[in-house]
Amino acid sequence: MRKKMVWFLIIVVFFIVGKGLISLFWSSTLNHINSFQIFYGSPTIEKINSLSKSDLVIIEPMAFSNQELALVQESKTTIIGYVSLMELENWNTELKKQVIDSDYVIQKGKQIYIEEWDTYIMDIREPHYRDILLWKINHKIVERKMDGVFFDTVDDLEYYFRDDPKIVKEMQIAFVTLLHDLERLHPELLIIQNRGFKTYQEETHRLVDGVLWEDFEANNQKEEQWTNKWTAFFKREQFWGRVKVFTVVSDKPSKQLSLNNKFTPFVRLNNTYQ
Repeated sequence: MRKKMVWFLIIVVFFIVGKGLISLFWSSTLNHINSFQIFYGSPTIEKINSLSKSDLVIIEPMAFSNQELALVQESKTTIIGYVSLMELENWNTELKKQVIDSDYVIQKGKQIYIEEWDTYIMDIREPHYRDILLWKINHKIVERKMDGVFFDTVDDLEYYFRDDPKIVKEMQIAFVTLLHDLERLHPELLIIQNRGFKTYQEETHRLVDGVLWEDFEANNQKEEQWTNKWTAFFKREQFWGRVKVFTVVSDKPSKQLSLNNKFTPFVRLNNTYQ
């Protein structure tokens, strides 16, 4: 009996020490974040005051003036700038004038237009297009002393090319190339990836600091098995300090489920970030 107890204590000590060392050397740099907001509109002074109360905010950098950005920075809030990885917005004339025809994905002889968001699917395998993304990051995020980059639309590469695993893999590797370029050029930047869970698991798990689970739902019966699988996966990833997990929720049960799993939730109202 005493031998069993001794071995039990040894295992407990090794677990505590091992977990402590992992947290010390490999823990996500975002572990201290307990609250966050997402806002893509042009801010009022009331919104700036609200954002300044959060530990971290994700914003569209082109919607903020330097003066507005400085007000949020005064609060020591971690500021992450929005970048769409796979979609180019029609409103974004500053980027649109830089693209060339080969930057667009062509399927069945046509560009892929997403009417809901008024965007086009872009080809991140093209070095020219990746350079455009780096241009935005450098000029709109780094030069303005923001803390990191939020890559949206990562799951587009898994969705729009799901029938062609070869293209999916090529897109994933192109994203990895972009992340390596960022690490080389701006090693201080924090990186958060929106969804694209398979891409995280297969390729980017050592290259991003955070993952956002947009539309995290407690009562999603249609995708219950899928949800349970990825909840367990990211719970382990966060437990071992590999990544910080954020969620976007729209109701109390989903918020509570997020908290139960030690994910950090943001309650989105009216299905908008404005």
